[in-house]
Amino acid sequence: MGSTDMVLAFTAAAIAMLISLIPAGLVIARGDLPEAVVGYEFITAVVVMVLALLAQAFQRSSLFELPVLLALLMFGSGLVFVRVLERWL
Repeated sequence: MGSTDMVLAFTAAAIAMLISLIPAGLVIARGDLPEAVVGYEFITAVVVMVLALLAQAFQRSSLFELPVLLALLMFGSGLVFVRVLERWL
């Protein structure tokens, strides 16, 4: 597999994962609060994976910093999101 094939494979995987965000966005927009929390967590996890795939596709090691940082902050932001929404549950 050449480098062009690898770029296309990683980019195609990132695009496929971005398409999976559409149903999660609909759940956030139309679902009740517990479903919105699950949709939020799913979207943040998928975005981290998409950013990592694109960093690997373009073979830029400096681009891996953002997905790693987002993965660390994702857990805390989910807890804050649940804590704020706890009043309405």
